[in-house]
Amino acid sequence: MGAGRYKPWLIAFCLAATALFCLVFKPQPLPEAKARAAVPLESIFPERFGAWQVDASAAALIRPAFEQARQFQMYDQVLERTYLNAQGHSVMLSAVYGRQQSVGLQMHRPEVCYKAGGFDVRDVRDQPLVLGGRTVPATLLVASMAGRMEPVTYWRMLGDQLVLNESEFRWRQLSLGMTGHIPDGLLVRLSSIDTDAAQAHALHAEFAQALVQAMNPVQRARVLGP
Repeated sequence: MGAGRYKPWLIAFCLAATALFCLVFKPQPLPEAKARAAVPLESIFPERFGAWQVDASAAALIRPAFEQARQFQMYDQVLERTYLNAQGHSVMLSAVYGRQQSVGLQMHRPEVCYKAGGFDVRDVRDQPLVLGGRTVPATLLVASMAGRMEPVTYWRMLGDQLVLNESEFRWRQLSLGMTGHIPDGLLVRLSSIDTDAAQAHALHAEFAQALVQAMNPVQRARVLGP
């Protein structure tokens, strides 16, 4: 079923049914989520690959929204790094993992996090990326505030599957909930400080391609699915 065919009334019905189910049964995390939760994000994303390496002198900014989410146990792991290449271009990578993505407790999309941090968010659109020979559903946006323009590219995993959009995210979430399971989730976000959004998004795609090519099969499956 295509994501565009998920009717609001159907999702509303599933929400109500899932809530009722949760009153009777206590949903459990997916069995395979335990193994994924035990793997540190630092071991999935290499510190050096292709023309890129971690810039030790640039501490990545952990946004207040992330810290608040941690307090409410929304994320089990948060990894923030800034990478630099020989041409002086930098890309900030943020990966967040949550073992339980229930209806009432789930990771925030960047467009929500940036707004919570005082940014103006615009030009949000779906834009597939071709990484490692496969098409990855990604979302692009531009976040800005006084003196700072930050184009963003991100994609999400729910369980071991890439998620196309919010409707598909909720549909899969609800479908698993009806079977008595709570899926885990991973969000990978790339951003950079650049007044040229098209240039920044092109850099993100180049960075992501180099990153995926440098990963071993296990790492690649973790961030793009099997």
